[in-house]
Amino acid sequence: MFPALHLLLASPFQLGAESAFLIPIVGGVLGVFIVVLVVRFWFVARKQAIAAWTEASGELGIPFDPASRYLMEGNVAGYQVKVYTYTQRSGESSQTYTAFRVSFPGSLDLGLKLSRELKFFSGVAKFFGAQDITTGDPSFDDTFVIKGLDAEAVNEFLTDDRRQQLTELHQQQKGMGIVVTDTDISITSRGVVRKAELLTGQVANLTRVAFALSGHLSSSEELT
Repeated sequence: MFPALHLLLASPFQLGAESAFLIPIVGGVLGVFIVVLVVRFWFVARKQAIAAWTEASGELGIPFDPASRYLMEGNVAGYQVKVYTYTQRSGESSQTYTAFRVSFPGSLDLGLKLSRELKFFSGVAKFFGAQDITTGDPSFDDTFVIKGLDAEAVNEFLTDDRRQQLTELHQQQKGMGIVVTDTDISITSRGVVRKAELLTGQVANLTRVAFALSGHLSSSEELT
């Protein structure tokens, strides 16, 4: 009997029974199909990322082992650079970030902690007695939270040129994290960076600002 004729002659009870039997099968097939797509996407994305990190490591001249987790570390333009990924979990969800860090040749000795301004958390900190250092530059002070051992020393350090360099870096980051301490400067991007030009560009930007902040330390070390 032809399948179409079979369906026409079948009773509603028979159709319902067959449908109930087919639904789990169809659902299982779709589930397997979706899993295969997700796994395939993961492998393709990882392959793209490894290719980008390998290319970037060659251009920067710092090692990267594709067999390891995402990590590049070495000397770039006289500064120690580290690029790596990490994952933050919140409940059942998680978010991966790519972090870039450049270490200064020595300590700034300011007790400095400069980070992007977060209005709510900054307000909470001030409520509990924490005090910000202000530079007198309204735009800069609205953008960053600045802490330090001596406000006068920090203000002397944050010259017009250094504030401009940090502001430009902040604008390039489109609001992502920037942190400067006595020993290093770091920036964070959401997700795993999968383009070589973005990896090398971020390192170039960061080392340029690191030099603006700590170039005098290199000069001092060369003289001693």
